Amino acid sequence: MSSSMTSPESPEEKRCRIGAPPAAIPDDILFGEVLPRLPIKSLVRFRSVCRAWRNAVDGGAVARRRLALTQLAMLVIPREDWHNNLAERSDELNFYRLLLTDGGAPAAAAAAAELLVEKALPGSATVTHDVVPTHCDGLVAVATRAGEVFVCNPATRELVMLPPGTPSARDDACAWGALPAAIAYDASRGSYVVARYFYREFQEAKDANGNFVLLNYDIGHEVFTLAAGAAAGGWELTGDPPHPIAFARPTCTREAIYWCADYPDEQNALVRFDLRDRAFDVLPPPPPGADNYSGEQKVTELEGKLYYSDYVPGSDTAVDVWVADEAGRQRRPEWKLRCRLDFDDGVLGGESVLLVADDGDELLVVVDYIKLYRYSDRCKSVSLVMDMAKELVYQREDGSLLYGDDEGKYYKHHVLPYVESLVSVRARQ
Repeated sequence: MSSSMTSPESPEEKRCRIGAPPAAIPDDILFGEVLPRLPIKSLVRFRSVCRAWRNAVDGGAVARRRLALTQLAMLVIPREDWHNNLAERSDELNFYRLLLTDGGAPAAAAAAAELLVEKALPGSATVTHDVVPTHCDGLVAVATRAGEVFVCNPATRELVMLPPGTPSARDDACAWGALPAAIAYDASRGSYVVARYFYREFQEAKDANGNFVLLNYDIGHEVFTLAAGAAAGGWELTGDPPHPIAFARPTCTREAIYWCADYPDEQNALVRFDLRDRAFDVLPPPPPGADNYSGEQKVTELEGKLYYSDYVPGSDTAVDVWVADEAGRQRRPEWKLRCRLDFDDGVLGGESVLLVADDGDELLVVVDYIKLYRYSDRCKSVSLVMDMAKELVYQREDGSLLYGDDEGKYYKHHVLPYVESLVSVRARQ
């Protein structure tokens, strides 16, 4: 054999030619930029890689970073209208993501609502049809007519039922609805809290015109800190609110929780609970509007701003939308008129006009838990996106379908601004 011929490479020589392993991704890039951009389901699986990854995924840094990168969506909780049966309970508490096309129209048929969690209640627990849900950073607090409070992260399917709070003297005396609970992030303490109010005493009567008149009341307020062993903690009393609070969905910003006042002298005002100071004050409403019942759902938070909707005086179909920014921790943020919505169909009821999205050019508004509208800044007009009672279809895990108006039953479609997150119900952030 010629000496110039190349001899076959030995296995040792082949191994020597294998390239060096790729450089490791620095932890600050991996946990600050890569992992927070992955789907929640992938992150949940990555927890099993090793203890370091589990601690990173469960820790607050990845969760907070993912919140900053995630776009706002909409969550829907369908509940049979409690007017059908006040005392009836159900073991079904389902969370759906509302799917819309880029143009704001509903997605196709049964796919219009994507199931996130079905029957997440612990053990044999049941829940009343009447609920009040609130949202903060992917966590949803659900207060029931019977006084229970559930906290769920629909993305991770984590759910706990909080221990009972202080009994309220108004629970059995009033048929308006469930006592709400608010969920918020207390940045000064690095933890999520649930807040609720209760009445030590509540007396009211009807006047000659059949209207309720408040005779006497004693109101209290308490908070529950979500942390390790969330279901084992306790409620902490705060100072008392300055006024009675209405059966309306509260909302939170990064600075405070806002409750709707239910007091003749402060009609339509907001009772503000400062998260840092744990103290109350009163935020006056926007310029005087119609003399509406304070229990209407009218206040919400979007992208750190407070939105307030109220009927235009003398109109049954026009609603003014006001916005206030709490930037700089202003005690009295100034209200500015965002727009006026004129609903031509005249179907507005008296339960809710809630904003669920504002991208700067368009608003999405839910009216009376049934109809979803879009307002265009360019056209200065309102158009119907979806009648949820007639068009929305919910699919359960077993493939069965729940329709918005099912078998003659009426449903409330609780729509919430929602962001998918890793925030844990049980861990400090």
